[in-house]
Amino acid sequence: MKILLINPPVREWAKPNCFPSGLGYLTSVLLEAGYQVEVLDINAYRYSKPEVEARIMTSDADVFGVGGLITIYKYIKWLIQIIKRNHPNKIVMGGGSSASSIPRTFLERTQADIAVIGEGEETVVQLMQALEKNVDLKDLPGIWYKHRNNEIVSNPPRPPIRDLDSLPFPAWDLFPMNIYLRNPVGAPNISKWDDGDASAKAPLTMNILPSRGCPYKCIYCYHDFMGIKYRHRSAQSILNEITYLVEHYGVSYIHFTDDDFVIDRNHVMNFCDLLIESGLNITWGSTGRVNLMTEALLAKMAAAGCIWIGYGIESGSQKMLEAMKKQVTVQQAKKAIELTRKYVKQVDCSFMVGTPGETRETILETVEFCKALDLSPEVVFYATPYPGTELYDIARQHGMIKDEEEFVLQLWEQGEKIAANFTEFSDEELRNQRDWIIDELSARNIVRHSENERINLE
Repeated sequence: MKILLINPPVREWAKPNCFPSGLGYLTSVLLEAGYQVEVLDINAYRYSKPEVEARIMTSDADVFGVGGLITIYKYIKWLIQIIKRNHPNKIVMGGGSSASSIPRTFLERTQADIAVIGEGEETVVQLMQALEKNVDLKDLPGIWYKHRNNEIVSNPPRPPIRDLDSLPFPAWDLFPMNIYLRNPVGAPNISKWDDGDASAKAPLTMNILPSRGCPYKCIYCYHDFMGIKYRHRSAQSILNEITYLVEHYGVSYIHFTDDDFVIDRNHVMNFCDLLIESGLNITWGSTGRVNLMTEALLAKMAAAGCIWIGYGIESGSQKMLEAMKKQVTVQQAKKAIELTRKYVKQVDCSFMVGTPGETRETILETVEFCKALDLSPEVVFYATPYPGTELYDIARQHGMIKDEEEFVLQLWEQGEKIAANFTEFSDEELRNQRDWIIDELSARNIVRHSENERINLE
């Protein structure tokens, strides 16, 4: 059997720079299982809708696979419609958070036949085997599907993959690597080095996934896609992947895109030691968590080439951190940022506004926190209730979501517009508060604030 895996467009306002690791893994396991696989990477090539339909029309695939973030559900729904218009008798399966977080709505409101829930590597191979043999899907864990008369059946979930080292590396050679390599991913300073021109003196960059899952339960985070159980690949496996990317593609910067790279300090220290011993001349960046950072850890990461760490600070108010269930303190955030700056070239911090309980006082605490640390965030996100999050459950309980699909269709990635207002502010007031934060923390005002502090000290 032949399967066409489709990567829809995401972040269309930016150049395609983040390699679709999930699709890369699915491609590898299917090839390893002996199936023919083709990839239609719409995101990389930025095909127009007529071009997409023309390519789908001529496809001879037996099964079509499409998935992605819940924020591109609208495009995915259109894509499935196009597939079914041209191939009405072919199977269409959906995956990613677009299917996993709203499986019933996904199957009821699109023409997809099957929704793969959670990690798909084991499920998709078994699913293809079942389809090939034309057997009943009732015993296959990890899927929802349409049965007779479009009855929706929900099978039990599949346990998270325990041994991530058992998975093959992503099938990079089936994707347009020249596009992903030459559109820098990760650290902001690297992004400014290149405009996508292959002749520019930018490093070749690539993202990889060293761990999956997260043990924390922040109310705005979607926990079910990779499971709440944290698992990491071995340090040697991560190093082997980096070595391959360096030797075969000339990569010089690696960006780790997992949620919590630093969860297991000993594992990170071991990885850093292996990387130093390898002699590979690369730099890299990762996420951090303020309650887990130590001076010894940061020193080791920097010695191993780490030049960027991103923190989801979200708020400078302890009240709001507790409302978010961050399990961190403002003091831990302050200390982590100061320590990181001592060793790592760049620190990037994200913030959000509009969590339940947000007031002018809590917003002012965030602004003062940023001023004290000379932080100048370019973007402050609105607290957004994505399906599968506790914040989404809160929104439903308060009647903010009348129709699930209607709500999802108007979602925008990373909360760049107000999807639901959990505060006592009007929408206009909340927008004004967010704009005030950004303006107050602009580089110009941060400099002025620092100079005033110096004068006062003198």
